[in-house]
Amino acid sequence: MEYRRIFAIGDMHGHFSRLLSVFHKIDFDPAQDLLILLGDYIDRGQENLRCLRWAMEMSEKPNVVALRGNHEEMMLAYYLLGGTEAGIWLPNGGLYTKREMDAWLARDAHALEKALTFIQERPLYHQLFVHGKEYIFCHAGLKPGVPLAEQQEEDLLWIREEFYNGYTGTAEVIVGHTPTEYVMAGRNRPIVLKNHITLLDTGSFLPNGRISCLDVLQGTFYQSEADV
Repeated sequence: MEYRRIFAIGDMHGHFSRLLSVFHKIDFDPAQDLLILLGDYIDRGQENLRCLRWAMEMSEKPNVVALRGNHEEMMLAYYLLGGTEAGIWLPNGGLYTKREMDAWLARDAHALEKALTFIQERPLYHQLFVHGKEYIFCHAGLKPGVPLAEQQEEDLLWIREEFYNGYTGTAEVIVGHTPTEYVMAGRNRPIVLKNHITLLDTGSFLPNGRISCLDVLQGTFYQSEADV
């Protein structure tokens, strides 16, 4: 299918109002456009499950791809391992999400099953060719020198500097995961690196952060409002 527009939205981290403020700007049409969500819907914000449920609902529409982020992976491990082997989740923002999940479970006994099934079904990357040009979308990045089909889950969800500094491929790779402010102090806008990498996590949970959306074919960005 030839899409009119291709959008990618970076990390949300439980900031639903900011998510809506940027989403309403793009006038997404699921019949003509493609939307790719880069993961990390949860943790660190106050509306974690609203973001997660929004991603769940959106993923049922045509031409929407919701990827898994490392925070969803941590949540999955926490619950599947009985909360004993994956304690890393709670101190990394998961405590906020768990409180919301406990409240959701009190209203819906199947809530956790729904959430975990959704997370388990999320792809780790999405590959696309448009007019002979290759695009790869994933949460964190790629292990340099490793074919896409052989990439490991840990790298797709967690890799940072090795990818940014070592990637030499020709495909355009669009990722979230590392807030741009951590790469360039004070930067709350996407960063386009010289080696075909676009960093789209603009620190939604940080004091001056935003949620950003990339119009892939046009190379333009939309961002959430500052005060929502």
